[in-house]
Amino acid sequence: MEIKTRYTWTDITKEFKESTSTLGLGDILKDGCFSLYDAMAAIELMDPKMDAGMLCNKELCKVGSIDEAIQSGLVHPSPSLADIIGISDELMSCIATWLEGHSLAQTVLTCLHLHNIPNITSAPLSAICNAVLKICELTNHIVSSAACYEEEDFLTCTYGFDISPQPSSTKVILNLKDCEDDINKKLKRNEKVNEEELAILSRLKFWKYFVLVLTKIQRFEHSNMDALKSDISTLFHSLAPVQRTLPLGTQPVVTTSDSGQKTKTMTGFEYLINQRLLSSTPPRYISITERPEACQYLLRVFAHLDLMTGVAECTTLSGIIRFFVKFSEQGPTVLPRSCLYYIVLFENKFLGNEDFVKYVKDEVRNFSHPISFLTPFISDRFIKGIIDKFLDDVSVCVQDYLHAMSHNKGRQRRKLGGLLGTLGRLYSRTEEYDNLIHNRIAKQESTANHIRALSCWMLFITVEVMIKYLLLGWELELYQIHESHYVYCYLEHLFTWLRQTVLCGQALIQSSESLEKKLVKRHKNMKKKKRDKSHGMVLQMTNVYQMLSHAYIKAMEGFAIQGKLNDYLHRRYDNEEIRFRQRFSPLSMQSLTISYLPLDYSTYVSLSHVISDAKAGKEYELFNESLDCFKSVKEILDKIPQEHSVEFLSKVVKMNCVQMSLAIKGHNKDSSEPPILDFSICQNVPFIKVV
Repeated sequence: MEIKTRYTWTDITKEFKESTSTLGLGDILKDGCFSLYDAMAAIELMDPKMDAGMLCNKELCKVGSIDEAIQSGLVHPSPSLADIIGISDELMSCIATWLEGHSLAQTVLTCLHLHNIPNITSAPLSAICNAVLKICELTNHIVSSAACYEEEDFLTCTYGFDISPQPSSTKVILNLKDCEDDINKKLKRNEKVNEEELAILSRLKFWKYFVLVLTKIQRFEHSNMDALKSDISTLFHSLAPVQRTLPLGTQPVVTTSDSGQKTKTMTGFEYLINQRLLSSTPPRYISITERPEACQYLLRVFAHLDLMTGVAECTTLSGIIRFFVKFSEQGPTVLPRSCLYYIVLFENKFLGNEDFVKYVKDEVRNFSHPISFLTPFISDRFIKGIIDKFLDDVSVCVQDYLHAMSHNKGRQRRKLGGLLGTLGRLYSRTEEYDNLIHNRIAKQESTANHIRALSCWMLFITVEVMIKYLLLGWELELYQIHESHYVYCYLEHLFTWLRQTVLCGQALIQSSESLEKKLVKRHKNMKKKKRDKSHGMVLQMTNVYQMLSHAYIKAMEGFAIQGKLNDYLHRRYDNEEIRFRQRFSPLSMQSLTISYLPLDYSTYVSLSHVISDAKAGKEYELFNESLDCFKSVKEILDKIPQEHSVEFLSKVVKMNCVQMSLAIKGHNKDSSEPPILDFSICQNVPFIKVV
C-alpha cells in the first residue's frame, strides 16, 4: 500500500538570514501569533547549551546499564585507591551541582555505582555510596519540609529512583566508621600506609560527619544543639585535607570532537545515562562543578550551617526576626536557609522546645504591656478568647514572615508584598479586638485603657515589613538613581511612623504600670512581672535611620538642582506618578487597608517642591543640611556600644560626611554624571560618590 506524503519540507535558511539581517541588536519581531513570551521561550536549535537534544545522541551515551559499563571498562569491579578517591570527589562535585539547583538525575545519579551498591566489592566505596544516597534523602526531606525554595533553587524530583538506601543513618555512619577504623588500626600498628589511604581516610570522615549533621537536623532536639554545633565545626574542618589531596584521585578526561563538542569521561560515571528520563520539555544544560569550586561551595554551606546554630541564643521574638534578617543578608544557599527554618519551627515549636505563641505573647507584653494580660482580666473567658484568637493569628503571620525571609532575595520581596495584605487585614481586626476588650474592662475598672494596646504592636510589625520590602529593592538593584529621592522619602515617612508606634508603646507601658500597682495592692496573690524594656535601643536606631533617610533626601535634591539627574527626570515617555505607584503598589491603601499609613503620590509631590522651586545656590544649603544630618547620626552611633554591630554603618556615615563636605565646596559641580550609590560596605545604607 502506497503511503501518501502529507507534508513537504522547504529550505528557508537563505530567506530567513536575509530577513533577520535588517534587525538591529535587541530587536525582535512581534506578530499576533508570536509575542515577547514566545521569543523568550524560544530555543536556539543545535546549540548544546539550549537544545538538550544535542546531547541525547546514543553515540555519545556509551552505556545503558551497569553490566555494559563493566564490559566497556567504564566501571571496574575492583576499583583502585585512586579510583575510589576520584569517585568520592566527583560525587562531592555532583552534590554541589545538585544543591545549586540542577536535577538529581543529571548530577548525583550519573554515578553508575549508586545503581548497584550491593555488588561493590570495595568496602570504602560501598560505604561512601550509601552515605551519598543518605545525604540526598536527608537533604530532600529537610528542603521539602521547609518549603523555602523555588525551581531555580532546588529540584526535589527523583525521577523514580529510590534514594533511600536500605541501611539507616546509624548503619551508614557505622559502616563509614568501620572503614575508618581499618585504616587507623594500620596507623596504630605502625604499618606502612600510603598517601592514597590517608586521602580515603579523610573522605570517610567527611562523609560520616556530613550524614551525622543532616541526621541531627532532621531529628532535631533542642538538647542536642551544642553537639550539633560541634559536629558542624568538625565537618567544616574535615574538608581541608580533602582539598589538599584532590590531585590524588582519578581525574575526568575531556575530549573534543571534530565538530568542537566537548565530552567528559570519568570512571564510574556516565553523564548522559539518565537523559532520556527527563521531562519532554527541554531540560536545562548543566556542567558538573569542578572539584576545587565544589569544595569552596560546600565550605560556604557549612559556614552558614554553623552560623545558623546561633539562633539558639535568641530569647525574644524580635531577636529571632533580627536573626533571620541578618542571616539572609549573608546570602546563604537553599540548604542552610531550609535548615534554619526547619529547626526554628520544628513541630510548630521554637527549636522544638516551647510553643511559638509564647514568644509572640511575650513580645506583645514587652512592647505595650496590655492590661488584658494581667491576672484579674485574663481570667475573663470573653477576654481570654479574644487574646488567644489574636495570638494565634499573629503567630501564623510571624511564621509567614520568617518563612519569607528564608527564601532567596528575589522571592523574599514578592512574599513580603503578599504578606503586607494579610498584616493590613489583621491590623483592622486587632483594632476591633482592642475596642471590645476596652469596653469589657471599663465595666470593671473605669481608669483602665486598652485602646491600641494590641494594634500598636501590630502596626509596628507591619511598618517593619514595609521597610524591609523597600530596602530589599536596594539589595536587588531594582531602583535607579533618579528613583532614590522618592524611595528615601517613603523610608523617612515609614521610620516616622515606626518611631510613633514605639513612643505609643512606651506610653501604654507607663499607663499599664500605674494600673498594675493599684491591682497589686488590691489583689494580694498578684505579683508584678518583670519585663524587658528594650524600647531605648529600638527608638535610638529608628531615629538614626530616620535622619539618614532625610540626609539622603537632601543630598539627592541638591544633585537634582545641579542637573546631575536631568537626563533621568525629563525623558519623553517617562511618567513619575506611574513609576511611583508601580514601585509602591504592595504598600498602597488598597493592599494594606490602612488608610493613613501609605505615602500617596500627591503627598510626595508636596514634599519635593524644593527641586522645582529651587534658586541658584540652593543646592549648597541642601548639601549643608544633609551634612548636618550625617554628623548627628555619627554622634549617636559613637555612643552606641560596640556589641550592637554598627561599625559598618558608622564607616559609611563618616565617608558620606566627607563627600557632602566636598559637594559643598563645589567638587565636580560642572559634571553631568549622576552620583553613585555604593552599597559594598553596608547593604542598606549607601556611600555617595560624587563624580
